Amino acid sequence: MSNGSDFPVQPAQKTQFPYLNRAVVDVEGTLYYEWESVSVRAALWENTRTFRLTTSERENPPQSGAAHRLVPGMKCDVYLDGLPALTNGEIITRQVFYDAHQHTIEIQGQGPAGRMADASVISQTHEWKNLDLRQLWQTLAAPFGVSVVGTPWQNMTFPRVSATPGESNWELGERHTRATSTPISENAQGQIQLGYGQGQGSVIEGWNILEGREVIHSLKSVGGGDNPVGTAPGGGGDDKDYTSMGQKPGTDDEWGAQVNQQQGEKPASIPEFSPQGGLGKVQNSEIPAWTQDQMKNRSGMEAMFDGTLQVWVTVTLLTWQRSGKVPPSGGLWEPGDNVMIVMYGEALVLNAVTFTQDNTTGTRATIELVNQKAMSNAGQTQGVPPGSGAPQQPLTPNEGAPDNPAPGRLRSRRR
Repeated sequence: MSNGSDFPVQPAQKTQFPYLNRAVVDVEGTLYYEWESVSVRAALWENTRTFRLTTSERENPPQSGAAHRLVPGMKCDVYLDGLPALTNGEIITRQVFYDAHQHTIEIQGQGPAGRMADASVISQTHEWKNLDLRQLWQTLAAPFGVSVVGTPWQNMTFPRVSATPGESNWELGERHTRATSTPISENAQGQIQLGYGQGQGSVIEGWNILEGREVIHSLKSVGGGDNPVGTAPGGGGDDKDYTSMGQKPGTDDEWGAQVNQQQGEKPASIPEFSPQGGLGKVQNSEIPAWTQDQMKNRSGMEAMFDGTLQVWVTVTLLTWQRSGKVPPSGGLWEPGDNVMIVMYGEALVLNAVTFTQDNTTGTRATIELVNQKAMSNAGQTQGVPPGSGAPQQPLTPNEGAPDNPAPGRLRSRRR
């Protein structure tokens, strides 16, 4: 489903047994749950969502053998607290360890877009003409049965798209995405998502924060852009910003410097940590430089990515959902969420989230946040707001969860 902004609508939470307060994997119609450990990751800039689940059979030999029926290639959906975290995915690895006391099995998997990074582009000509970014991604994702949602920040048309022999579908799409300053990821519905949503949530020390860490550094700092291109003496920039350079094929009407000296400049998104005098950064365009605006977009993408590395806040939270209430609550944390940290004093953008659960630490979500200024060049799409932004009382992992036995021997049931 999608709303008017072509952004997936969050489906209703599954509240029947065995979904609440645990990870449930639907493998070709059979539900597997009560895993010993759970880890599911979703992030901007990464091509697919991933999961890793373990279980131990303490009997010798194992009586249920449930996990032994899971093999690479099987299709699956992953639910956390009854909400989809990964749809139309697949198991890619099964690892088995045993000794005199236990049989331990680890299952790893990924979303449907994961295959796009492993397969090479297959085409008779390796060339397409007059495609915009979304059309390009639809062309590249179609062989994998993956759809595309969202809107590029700059919806330019590429006169020609050429694939290098051996290049993967994801690599070809990603280097053209950089030319539009658009973050890209895979969403919970297994779709390629251009841009990101704007869900909201709050994290407050003493309410739902278990651990917090902030890192600020200037290793990626670039000048603040006092003299953009065309304003410094001589007509150029001040050599302290991000500058992208490239060239495009010449024609009878365009030749010489018009085609082989294309460049565009953008200032740093976070200039506060730049040293006196500033530092410049130049990057070569990965695709033909069709327009100067394209070069500016590419510079903006570089500024955005470097900016995310300058301010990095990691927060570990109790439970998987936004408002920290179990069950149900404001939905799972999603990359692109605006997160208000009261101790920080401003909202940050969620860059990545890792959902975990085990016998030792309980149910947690670790969110990685970056400064909103770093994402100033990114296109945003209206997202799904949480059900409640009000602070919640801290809960133990099992509080309010009568159907949440301690993870142990894996169980399965047919739907």
